[in-house]
Amino acid sequence: MYCIRPWLYIGNYRESLDYDLLQHHQIGAMLHLAEEVQQPNIISHYIPIEDGQPLAFEQLKAGVEFVRQEKAKSKTVLIVCGAGISRSSLFAVATLKEEENLSLLAAFRQVQIKHPQANPHPNLWKSLCEYYNETISYKTILKLILQAKSGKLSRI
Repeated sequence: MYCIRPWLYIGNYRESLDYDLLQHHQIGAMLHLAEEVQQPNIISHYIPIEDGQPLAFEQLKAGVEFVRQEKAKSKTVLIVCGAGISRSSLFAVATLKEEENLSLLAAFRQVQIKHPQANPHPNLWKSLCEYYNETISYKTILKLILQAKSGKLSRI
């Protein structure tokens, strides 16, 4: 589980099943993108997103709105997908963009600082760029991912 902000975590499906882990991190809400999980006293919202498929704008909007609404209620939110790498990272980027008024590239870098394995699928990234009308090539994202893996994050 990766803490992106004190109110925002990214995790994988297995972690969402671990009630003690969720309690330890004071998770109060979960956005599920791969498979729905219900936990006692934790609000859950499920949006089925297929990794590698273009993202419907309504799905992106609904997911980001859920996270922002739960944050506004002072809840710590966990965004969950299968491995905690692609879909959940993408929704965290979108949430930071809207919540903190960042560009997509700046939001991705903020996620990547805390979660170096963050790697949204190219089709998902393209959908995100189209939704926000920003042109950031996936090659730019790949360069950042490779730099993070080598331990050499640079300015782009």
